Amino acid sequence: MEISNLCEACKINEINVVEQSDDTDQPYKVCSQCHERLLKYSLRPIEWYNLAIIHSPNKPLLHDDLYDEDGESCQPEEDVFVTKKNKAPTLKNVRNDLESLLDFSITRWFLEDDVIKALNKHDNQLTLNSVKSRFYETENYEIKTRLLEIVADVLGSSASEWVRELWRNFDEELLCPISWATASSLPAEEGLNNIFGKLKLVSEKELPIAAFTCLYRFRSFCILDWIESTCTTFNDNWGRLASVCFPTWERMKSWLNKGRPLSLIALDTMANCVKGYGNIVEQFSPKILGTDKSEVDQVLNDYFQIDDVPRVKMKLSIIMENKKEIFEKDC
Repeated sequence: MEISNLCEACKINEINVVEQSDDTDQPYKVCSQCHERLLKYSLRPIEWYNLAIIHSPNKPLLHDDLYDEDGESCQPEEDVFVTKKNKAPTLKNVRNDLESLLDFSITRWFLEDDVIKALNKHDNQLTLNSVKSRFYETENYEIKTRLLEIVADVLGSSASEWVRELWRNFDEELLCPISWATASSLPAEEGLNNIFGKLKLVSEKELPIAAFTCLYRFRSFCILDWIESTCTTFNDNWGRLASVCFPTWERMKSWLNKGRPLSLIALDTMANCVKGYGNIVEQFSPKILGTDKSEVDQVLNDYFQIDDVPRVKMKLSIIMENKKEIFEKDC
């Protein structure tokens, strides 16, 4: 990696200040003028952009309370004079140059469809080479995560050997983004076995959210078997996860019959098929498959007779009011 003595923000003046307030492991290396603007939340857009490429836009001095996604200051403590030359690049400016486009992708709050589409126009092998190089050159968790998102959403199976290498040299901090990359790059059985093994090391309290975050992209019925054998306490995230893994009516009946926590997860799984229960779940338009609709009312009413707490009553009400949306009939 090339070492530069130029300010990370303006890339014009020499570095004469090292600011560690955000991160002692990766301090800002800036000139005195940019340092003053950094601390006063008054960076010019190109200065914010250049720092976000190195540090990510999620650091306290750069994040979205202070700057919009174009690098415009939202809470400046001094006047910010923006000219054409110190505006941040747009996607249109960078889309045809791979390295500039990767820089741009790192500065985004989310990896959205327009950036993914632009990255897909570049050669996969060249993109993979650059992603790997950047990954090993930085210790920044946010940037490593974004690079693994690019593997997940752009590179897919072309990155399979590298993803296997990441599992061999596993970094616990990166379990979730490595799992996202795994879902699109490795065969499902291989990928799930890797993740299931690592999730065994997660505490019971943290397991439901970790499981959802790591596994939802797989959308595999095998995950339902794993939930059934693993879950010991109820948590909203179990139902969110189950809903995107092609749950069947037979599975829902089985879980209702098994009692808590699986019965509560079954109710949540069905309710999560209703629009409005969260962007990640909703984007998959989940359904309960293979449903004999003639028995839904009786099965749910029978369950209510043995578990009539307010939460169950609320979930049953949602399900009964949205049966057409939730249940796909038996073909």
